[in-house]
Amino acid sequence: METSTTPTLGTRIRARRRELGLTVYDLAKASGRTVGFISQIERDISRPSLASLYAVARALDTNVDRFLSEAPQRQHQMVTHSSERAKFSLGATEPLYEFLEPGFADAALNACITHIPPGFASEVMRHEGEDFVYLISGTMLYVVDGVEYPLEAGGTLHFSSSLPHMSRNPGQEVAIELWVGTMRVFSDNARPNAPSISLPGTQQLQPGETS
Repeated sequence: METSTTPTLGTRIRARRRELGLTVYDLAKASGRTVGFISQIERDISRPSLASLYAVARALDTNVDRFLSEAPQRQHQMVTHSSERAKFSLGATEPLYEFLEPGFADAALNACITHIPPGFASEVMRHEGEDFVYLISGTMLYVVDGVEYPLEAGGTLHFSSSLPHMSRNPGQEVAIELWVGTMRVFSDNARPNAPSISLPGTQQLQPGETS
């Protein structure tokens, strides 16, 4: 149980929902999640995945970093060296994201290198735009619109993000993929002055640091 006065993830989501005059049912419907799931998040009983948090944030007309105490600080720069990448993970059993910074304001493309633990399976999601994936190492199974696409290192996948899609690492080793797409999970220059939100297990790694 949280004893700190710092607002929790669930408290912040509930406050934003009420600010918009939405019911739990409204938020569940808009985010494609169940009423019970939203209720558990707001009461800090369940911790959402990054995909679910993204869906909830979109439904609440905001960005994911609004709800996190340590959202990655992203910068606009044409060149980013490997030691300078912002890294983010929701926990040891979740993927680790290395963000490749947007080169200019309002850039349409976002990119990251994702380290996916063995056995990890993402949730099914759909959103506007396009996804392009290049598998650097390991094996992955991608499911797009109900069709399975197994990939090995060197394989690529390009599809409309409006189609329902998910991915899973069926192997015994961490898979590493390069993802390029139009979905923006975090805002640029994530607000350093925004109220901090407590989310147990969240890790923002410093440049060059690994989990």
